[in-house]
Amino acid sequence: MERGGDDEWSAWLDYDGDDGPSVLEGSSVDHEQPSMEEGNGDPEQPTQKDTRGRSKRNDITKMVSEGKKLEVEYNNYGQHWGKGAMTKLTRIGAWVRTNIPLRDITWPRVSQDLKNQLWEHIKAAFDVPDTDKKLTISKSRDRWKDWKNTLTEGIFTFKDVALQLLEKPPKLYEKIIDLQEWREFVASRLSPEFEVKRKKAQKSRSCNVYSHRTG
Repeated sequence: MERGGDDEWSAWLDYDGDDGPSVLEGSSVDHEQPSMEEGNGDPEQPTQKDTRGRSKRNDITKMVSEGKKLEVEYNNYGQHWGKGAMTKLTRIGAWVRTNIPLRDITWPRVSQDLKNQLWEHIKAAFDVPDTDKKLTISKSRDRWKDWKNTLTEGIFTFKDVALQLLEKPPKLYEKIIDLQEWREFVASRLSPEFEVKRKKAQKSRSCNVYSHRTG
């Protein structure tokens, strides 16, 4: 089946790497609105559509500026849950997308300094114990990998049907992904070496009888 229509492109642009909105009761969320980029007039040609922007989470920014922190609840297994946890995950996702590079790096090679900066960023906004650092770093790894996987799926969706759409970062992220870094990331994903790695991973996943995700 042919892929790459406007709806699919918009779905990729709309994805923000998080588990959905986590708006606090009574709070408001402002959205950055990307500008519309006109196509070439060909109705069959996929184009980037205007989409909702990334959440700025001004409510959290205001709370931090007032010296307040959001409480995070934990269950008997040490896993966080509830609105505080979802908001924390959203903030982690936004931080790693902005501060950790896409290209030529794996999570073990992310500097400890960056991981410490992330932890301080989270502690400034959330009432969490020091024992939460390990879990926070682990969730950061997951968020970063999920985001890269989403971008990779977009690349493979459009590489054969609308390669020109990959010349620039998706609109939703064009302000946080450097153009050169994006082009190098695309090139790395379209390399023969990554194709071998991708097929190996797909084969491994196809052998899984059940898909599990734990908190």
